[in-house]
Amino acid sequence: MHGGETPRPPFDGPVRHVYVHVPFCRARCDYCAFASVAVGGGGSATDVPRLFDAYVEGVAAEWERERAAHDVRRLRTLYLGGGTPSLLGPDRLERLLTVFRPHLTPQAEVTVEVNPEDAGTEFAAWAAGARRSPGSGALRGVRISLGVQSFLPELRAALGRTAQADPRAAFDRLRAAGVASIGLDLIHGIPGQTPELLAGDIATVLDLRPDHVSWYELDVSEGTALARRLARAEGTAGGGRRAAPVAALADDVRAAGYRRLVRALSRAGYDWYEVSNFARPGHKARHNLACWRARPYLGLGPGAVSTVGARRWTNSADPRAWAAALAAGRRPTRSVEELDDATRARERLLLAARCGEPVPLEAVSAVVDPDALAASAGAGLVSVRGGTLRVTRKGRHVADGLCVRLFRAPRLRG
Repeated sequence: MHGGETPRPPFDGPVRHVYVHVPFCRARCDYCAFASVAVGGGGSATDVPRLFDAYVEGVAAEWERERAAHDVRRLRTLYLGGGTPSLLGPDRLERLLTVFRPHLTPQAEVTVEVNPEDAGTEFAAWAAGARRSPGSGALRGVRISLGVQSFLPELRAALGRTAQADPRAAFDRLRAAGVASIGLDLIHGIPGQTPELLAGDIATVLDLRPDHVSWYELDVSEGTALARRLARAEGTAGGGRRAAPVAALADDVRAAGYRRLVRALSRAGYDWYEVSNFARPGHKARHNLACWRARPYLGLGPGAVSTVGARRWTNSADPRAWAAALAAGRRPTRSVEELDDATRARERLLLAARCGEPVPLEAVSAVVDPDALAASAGAGLVSVRGGTLRVTRKGRHVADGLCVRLFRAPRLRG
């Protein structure tokens, strides 16, 4: 429950939030486990523009199909993520936004993820001037999320980021063009990221004063190029000192780095409003907040996930298979999951824990172990008052592990 709203089961209610997955990127980063298709520079081959155009047409068709199938109201948030949405360029992005503009509220938040190499003068001018609704001079422009990972070339190289564009210069162009809200996406826990190198990234962020910062801990997913590279390094080092510069950072080093960046951003006036997210006043990511508050949302595009009520479904990740299904009048679904009450309660607690927001105790009591809850409250990790459970600031540092300890049923611990 938030802001006096009536409590409802997770993901119930009308749909007011849409995520559009743009799966294309120039090259797949070594750590990436998302649905993405590497297309090089995005325009050198004749089939790439056709692929992009077919994608935009497919999103429009899928939107009309899903809008008719669900209780979709005027959208409060629209998020274009990827992949690399900025690879589409201003013209195609404008065509994509035109599909949704008639369905946005006047105050809607529209976010586009951007890579530094795409944030040239023309793109920055478009981002600052794109209108959110036809004929309206209010709320011009889009919210930009700039993918930085690290300001240090050697750390970007460790992640397999091949682009050479300077993230700081990209930020400066966006700011100079008048983009009203700019966020930076960074990663900590990168192999080779010493405390001194992390301090350098923190100093650069504080110097730039972005409106929003997302600073995620590196997740080395099985099957990624980075996971294979780290495994090879460990296997050839024989346990000697040579493994240290290329091995995954120790847990205590990662935890210390995380505490350091939380402390630095908080002292600089940023609101630590989610485990990995920080905002200046008025710049919280409203789309992400809606997802963390278990609001229903539609995902459009290859590989996108939707959750409405007790059903979650995932689209085919192959752009051509996705487009072919839509052209044939079929939903491009790869998998469907029915969420039982225990799963929905668990997700409600997990999501609220990351934001430190209150949850009605009765809504999660069936999946919470009372002894574990009492112990966590005694340790100052959670607060239980007035029939609500809230993870404290101290508990937010260990939110995911804390929730696993709180879950009552063993089958929910996986």
